[in-house]
Amino acid sequence: AADSLRGLGSAVPSNTTRSSTPGACTSADEAKMTELGSGNADGTFPKILSNCGKRNYNIFSGFNAHNFVDCVKENTGVTFDCGACFVAPARYGANNCKWSCLWGSWCGKGCLDCIGNKNEESQQCAGVKVPTATVCR
Repeated sequence: AADSLRGLGSAVPSNTTRSSTPGACTSADEAKMTELGSGNADGTFPKILSNCGKRNYNIFSGFNAHNFVDCVKENTGVTFDCGACFVAPARYGANNCKWSCLWGSWCGKGCLDCIGNKNEESQQCAGVKVPTATVCR
C-alpha cells in the first residue's frame, strides 16, 4: 500500500499536474484562495503552499505530490483538482531550487525567480485568479 501511495505521490496523474486541465479550480476555490490572499505572511495562500511543499519533501524519497495536494486541500479548503494545479511549482522547487527555496527563503527573490515559470503553469491550470507570493527579502 505504501508503494502504491508513494507512486501516486511522486506522480499524480499528469493531466492533474500540468496545464492540460485548464479551469480545474471552481469559483468557490477562487473565493477561498482570494480570502487567504497574496503575500508572504502566515496564513496567506502562497505561505500555505510553501508549508505544504516543505512538509511533503524528503531528502531521501523526494517530493510527494499526492500528500502535497491533500495538505493544500486541508489547509485552504480548495478542491483536490484545484490543489493539483500547484504541484508543478512545488515539485520543480523541490527538484531544482532546493538551495534557494528549501534552505533559503521560500519567498526570497532567488526562490520566486527559480519557480516563476511554473507558477504560470499553475495559473493556467487553475483558470481563475490565484494569489501570488511577494518577495520577503
